[in-house]
Amino acid sequence: MSSVQYSPKQIAAAMRVSESSVKRWCDRGLIPTIKTVGGHRRISVESLAQFLRDTKRTLTDPDKLGGYDEPVVALQPAPVVSDVSDEVGTFTTALLNGDEATCRQIIHQAYRRNNSFIDVAAQVVCSSMRLVGEMWESGRTDVLQERYGCEICFRLVNELAQYIQLPSSDAPLAIGCAPPGDQYQLPTHLVELVLRETGWNARSLGNNMPLKTMLDVVHQYKPRMVWVSISTIEDRGVFVDSFNDFAKQLPKEVVLVAGGRAMDDDLRPRLNYTAHCDNFYQLAGLASAMLTRREA
Repeated sequence: MSSVQYSPKQIAAAMRVSESSVKRWCDRGLIPTIKTVGGHRRISVESLAQFLRDTKRTLTDPDKLGGYDEPVVALQPAPVVSDVSDEVGTFTTALLNGDEATCRQIIHQAYRRNNSFIDVAAQVVCSSMRLVGEMWESGRTDVLQERYGCEICFRLVNELAQYIQLPSSDAPLAIGCAPPGDQYQLPTHLVELVLRETGWNARSLGNNMPLKTMLDVVHQYKPRMVWVSISTIEDRGVFVDSFNDFAKQLPKEVVLVAGGRAMDDDLRPRLNYTAHCDNFYQLAGLASAMLTRREA
């Protein structure tokens, strides 16, 4: 048996829950507890591991268990994977099963590799959601699995958002949205967080946003960059006309960036924009280059 023991405060920090919650679990017997001579609660590594397995919970930030000498995998109910392709497959399966605990472990593990939200967005979330979308379109999954998978991803990327440094007071402003008829909020939210990590003051106005309203916001707040994340289109002809009209009315100094799953080879040449990005690495590269030119 391991001699390693933790306080409720350490476990609360590692799970990102309140210390009172951990103490309540101890009092209810869900986590077997050892009492010190002074009456303080201590929890063994074996008790913690059993609690995580029984409740299908996970350690969001295991590094908070300072000085602990057991492999992290021993405390986690979900498999730890290192290969990206396996990681995406495991994450996708967990999404379709509604297994948020496994998804949380994988997404936080991916972030810790390089402390990069861009890596998480590009390598895990987008790759997985693309697979989920393809399965839904081919009838291999249902709308509940697809939409609930989006909701799980949305919650988890917001957990990572706290690690992204706040923009400086003089950071350039970027504003974006998903256009009318586009019901997907996650892609434009990912763009917002990728741009924030790159050093921009980025703000997403969400999905199903009328481009006329978006234009009013641009004229009022005068951003340096505007993005439109295009995942679905109801009527291509109507969309092309409205998008190009929107682009034509933007101030000349504004950089218009377009991207998304619906930006295929047929649609791309019909739209007027400053830049098109196929992935988040391209977006981050463009945003970084614009910052460098601004500072030069």
